[in-house]
Amino acid sequence: MFRSGVGFFVLFGLGWWLLGLSAFDGLTRQVLVMVGCAVTAGLMLSARRFLPSSAGGPLPGSRRRRFNQINGLQWLLIIAVAAVCRHVGVPVLIPPLIAVVVGFHFLPLAAVFEQPRL
Repeated sequence: MFRSGVGFFVLFGLGWWLLGLSAFDGLTRQVLVMVGCAVTAGLMLSARRFLPSSAGGPLPGSRRRRFNQINGLQWLLIIAVAAVCRHVGVPVLIPPLIAVVVGFHFLPLAAVFEQPRL
């Protein structure tokens, strides 16, 4: 299902897409939700059809543990960023700083997934 990490990335992409739709309402939001879901389904099916089965699979125990540690730290940092920004009165910095945290978390994940391009 998650060949080459595609499913993992696509589902998180859908989550960010849906979060971004909070700026819209009514029919526009409904259409954009359907577009996001259709693109997600298309990418998942394409990955399943066109990528070889050797392109991915479950992580072994030690790598799964490291993956969980990295993501746990990422969420702690996101919570800290939001709390500090709100406390000092600059909530406008929350989204860009969260984007930085999310971007940086791919550096150690590159080793976990054995994908230096990350």
